[in-house]
Amino acid sequence: MYPGAGFYGIREIFLAYAGLPRFLPLPVAVQHGWQCSGHAFEASAKPPEIWVWSPRMAAEVEAYYPAKRIRVVGSFYCYLKRLMKNELPQVEKRGSVCIPPHSSHFTSTDYPIEEFVRQLDKLGDEFKPITVMLYYLDMNSQTVEMYESFGFKVVSNGSLFDECFLRRFVHNVYDKQHCLFSDLGSGVFFAADMGLNLVRFDIESRFVNRGNEHTTDEYISKAKMFDEEFLRSLGETRPSSELGESYMLSPGELRKLILRNYFTWRFVTRSARWVAGKVLRSMGLSSRNPKLT
Repeated sequence: MYPGAGFYGIREIFLAYAGLPRFLPLPVAVQHGWQCSGHAFEASAKPPEIWVWSPRMAAEVEAYYPAKRIRVVGSFYCYLKRLMKNELPQVEKRGSVCIPPHSSHFTSTDYPIEEFVRQLDKLGDEFKPITVMLYYLDMNSQTVEMYESFGFKVVSNGSLFDECFLRRFVHNVYDKQHCLFSDLGSGVFFAADMGLNLVRFDIESRFVNRGNEHTTDEYISKAKMFDEEFLRSLGETRPSSELGESYMLSPGELRKLILRNYFTWRFVTRSARWVAGKVLRSMGLSSRNPKLT
């Protein structure tokens, strides 16, 4: 219903942690991935609240939404980690997961795939075997064949609206020893939290905006500068502070907060408009197709 909440199983994660039925809507917008800076996406639907990962991101989003409606709750990944604590068997970590630069909706990412693959192939045995994790938008035959031709396993976690996306990510990553990457992203921070050794490759990537109003040239330029500075100062505390685990709510606190937001004027009016729109669309469909009535 609100931006971010329906991506990657985020809604289901928060509802499950709060002990609420998973079919309910989430009455807030959510920071759906790691960002170097804020933009207007989460604020676009005027939600009762925007939930962000960290105080840094809260300060960024204040440029687009009132501070009183922005709440730091930690990343949804931290909540899933608690939910999955008894699901993952103890294993000896080995090999690597590789997270290449990835595209997003209306923004494609280009990088020299063959050069990247050859650098991966030159790694020592301690980094093998290598599993390459491609975002579903980049799962084209040419890219997959390039990685597989060097003997690498290629996996994907599912699509944007797949509620098991993040669970698959955890299963694909937790038993690896190294995380190989070039661009910062959510997966790198999640992998670091799971104890993987971060190994960065200096591969030049290029963002091609194909209609995303939030991914401006200014945003891309700012992101690249931020990433470089962040990577230079990367230490044990930086990834964990970005995830905001210390700001997590208890199941009871989260449940109370979700229920309270159901009764806000913003949620009630948006829900009413959504129901009215659905009824009108249904009536319009029925009038065009008499056999349906």
